[in-house]
Amino acid sequence: MKMHRLTPKQRRLVKELDDMASLLRLNYREIRAYERESWTPRLEHIRRHFVRSEVILQYTLIDEFLNNILCRHFFGQRQTFVRLWKTKRFRDFNYFFIEKLSLMESWRSRDQAFFPENLRSAKPSWKGKNIFSLDGVSVFVEDIGKMTDFFISKLFAGNWASMTNSSTSISSP
Repeated sequence: MKMHRLTPKQRRLVKELDDMASLLRLNYREIRAYERESWTPRLEHIRRHFVRSEVILQYTLIDEFLNNILCRHFFGQRQTFVRLWKTKRFRDFNYFFIEKLSLMESWRSRDQAFFPENLRSAKPSWKGKNIFSLDGVSVFVEDIGKMTDFFISKLFAGNWASMTNSSTSISSP
């Protein structure tokens, strides 16, 4: 496989990512720069950080898809969201209805512990697998990919109305 050179912009981005990873202490490839006793806790912290970031990002994306579907259901497809945001009715609907139904709102209320894996009652898992394990995050990414593909095919194909059809469903986690 032929190795292609990075463009100057790509090299700057790689340098910036390296600097950010170092600043945020997420550069696991340089773990030996720290005291040996701290390697395992640091690596576990980095793993949690990667998984949490992805879960939050994906929940936010799915939440946005669901919000779009609800708004299209109640306000139709004729007007763009830019035009709808200019109406008091749409703004009120979003502020007083959509924000209260947010997945992120309910998720934040359950995720108050900084180390939820240490909780006795609710270990973070996805389909029975530890979300902080490779198996757990693999299943999560696969399921989220299926949901994202589903929503994109409906929302961006102009076929959102078919989502209310009883024959169309998404299996829950």
